[in-house]
Amino acid sequence: MRLNIGALVGNKGDFLEVEKEISADFIKSLPDVNHVDGPLVMNLLVTNTGEGYLVNGHLNCEVVLRCSRCLKPMETKLKIPIEEEFLNRRPEGYNEESFLDEIPVAEGNELNLKSLIEESVLMNIPMKPVCESDCLGLCSICGTNLSDGQCDCDTTDVDIRLAPLKKLLETATKSPERRKDHGSTKEKTLKSKN
Repeated sequence: MRLNIGALVGNKGDFLEVEKEISADFIKSLPDVNHVDGPLVMNLLVTNTGEGYLVNGHLNCEVVLRCSRCLKPMETKLKIPIEEEFLNRRPEGYNEESFLDEIPVAEGNELNLKSLIEESVLMNIPMKPVCESDCLGLCSICGTNLSDGQCDCDTTDVDIRLAPLKKLLETATKSPERRKDHGSTKEKTLKSKN
């Protein structure tokens, strides 16, 4: 998305207010986003700082996310803060390899806000959205939503490193022990000597 700033060029201290709706199609491809309800609404203030243009404000969008615990869809309103300075030109000695991030630069009478908008949205989508703070999630065995009710599955946690020992314990309890009442050879030997 390109923003025309021709009215600000050469006028230090001047500002431009931008209220605009843009397509939010790129948000659909982000993790945990089911779909987007409407456009992305921008409310920005662009100020000529003399050395560049300061862009600040916020983006608003309504999205439907998937709960990371129970996978139910949940409506969420995103209010995303945005702030970036676009320089008139790259600083002296600028080398792409020496800077971790690319320095945004005004391109003539335009600012290219595409990367800034996409990065800001991506950084503000919750990593693990939750429909309710007390959501219990799904049963790891049968998939029942535990917030709706408990299931009958055995959910005893066993450390995967100890699983072979659990199997060994289960087989040991199933097979009969060799004791004196099960024909131990040691007991017979002692009886015969008496």
